[in-house]
Amino acid sequence: MKRYVLFFAMVISIPVFLGVNAWQSNKCGELKNSIREIERNQENSVDENRTVAAEIADLLAVDKIEDEAQKKLEMQKIRPQDVTLIIMGGKGRDF
Repeated sequence: MKRYVLFFAMVISIPVFLGVNAWQSNKCGELKNSIREIERNQENSVDENRTVAAEIADLLAVDKIEDEAQKKLEMQKIRPQDVTLIIMGGKGRDF
């Protein structure tokens, strides 16, 4: 009788182990897909960051700032001959 119980347990355990193996393989596939999606998102974020950094560098360029100041604010670059230097003296000041 013990042999039949042992044989029955072995016969039942084989499909259970196969089912667990299939479930584990399915979970592994889902995790691989999630990792691929995260890597794609990371690559997109890195590309977007590069683009934004390039745009910031372009906006911070001196020529670009001067152009924007002239166009939008109607500012002009001052010439050295237009500058008047005023020196005010006082106690303890040596200019």
